[in-house]
Amino acid sequence: MNTTRALLVAALVALTAPALGAKYYKWVDENGVTHYDTRPPQGASAEEVRTRQSASSDQPEALERLREQREAEARADQAARQRQARQDRAADQPERTGQEECEQYRRNLETLQNKPVVRVKNPDSGEMEVIDQERRARMLDRTRAAVAFCDGRQAP
Repeated sequence: MNTTRALLVAALVALTAPALGAKYYKWVDENGVTHYDTRPPQGASAEEVRTRQSASSDQPEALERLREQREAEARADQAARQRQARQDRAADQPERTGQEECEQYRRNLETLQNKPVVRVKNPDSGEMEVIDQERRARMLDRTRAAVAFCDGRQAP
């Protein structure tokens, strides 16, 4: 069985080897149609086409860009599903969801006021980043306003 398989693989390699090394030619006929063939046309000029099967020099970078794009799309899809789940939950349990959000705002305010270094997740890269003082000030203003709204809404 192994001998048969080895012979079959050898035969396939032998049959495909000439095709990999074959020269191909490209030319445009009088009607403007582009042709490719293993033989150049008689009476017309043709350009030899490179057919070697090797990775292009920019292939690793293209693959990396594709991987990054797919990861970004996956993060965006996940974020959209999470937003939809929060919206669905808020519609089903508005009072409980509001209380949980207010508790989170209070925790965020405590962190912004008391921690010397605050990191947030970058939605594009998914990595944690340290926020600068300007952004921290904006976040503090918004969070204080949210907590004030929560306190006013929950006041007796």
